[in-house]
Amino acid sequence: MIEAQGLIETDRLATLSVNGSESLFWDGVASIYTSIIVWIPLALAAIFLIIRNVNPKRLILVLFMVALTVLLCDQLASSVFKPLFLRLRPTRDPYILNMVDTVNGYRGGLYGFFSSHAANSFGLAVLFMWLVRDWLFGLSVSVWAAANSLIRTYLGVHFLGDVLVGAFAGIAIGTLTYWIFRLVTRNDRYTVHDSNLLYTSSGFMRSDVFAFMCVLFGTFVVIPICACVKQAII
Repeated sequence: MIEAQGLIETDRLATLSVNGSESLFWDGVASIYTSIIVWIPLALAAIFLIIRNVNPKRLILVLFMVALTVLLCDQLASSVFKPLFLRLRPTRDPYILNMVDTVNGYRGGLYGFFSSHAANSFGLAVLFMWLVRDWLFGLSVSVWAAANSLIRTYLGVHFLGDVLVGAFAGIAIGTLTYWIFRLVTRNDRYTVHDSNLLYTSSGFMRSDVFAFMCVLFGTFVVIPICACVKQAII
């Protein structure tokens, strides 16, 4: 019990070290980053990547696995862990709520263990990493997933522990759904490509993978620009 309390206190201190800042610019970045609208181009790029590179006979199955990954991550967090552990979010924790910085008054729901955002982000990232099998792509989506997760702590709506456990859950679920896909398609005959300048080892065209990464990093660039414009207008 004493050790558990020590971990909780450490988690509180670590969370406060990441949470918030005195910068209106970074608050603006965080606010825009969590907007669904800003990520629509990346979602469309991901759909394009799948449609262009997945066997048409298995396209629906892959899209189902994407949806299943999100469903499992979200429901495991929201319907199982949060009601079971009843761990208050930093913005609701009576020990630190007065020390937590928020952005635009956003405080989240009541309970936060574990983070659905972290689970969903890492679940999708890992599923796509297994599908595409390219190290640069894997690094790119890992950065995206980590940023998606840590931004929740910056906003004060999740402890670092919530995010860390959510990330592990997402990694496990993304791997699980991929291997379910492999199990279902175990009798399929695939065209094997050598990993080269044109194709990844799983047969995805590198030009399409590159286009996806351009959209991803383009979004990373657009977000702070929008934050600057927003700050200038205000």
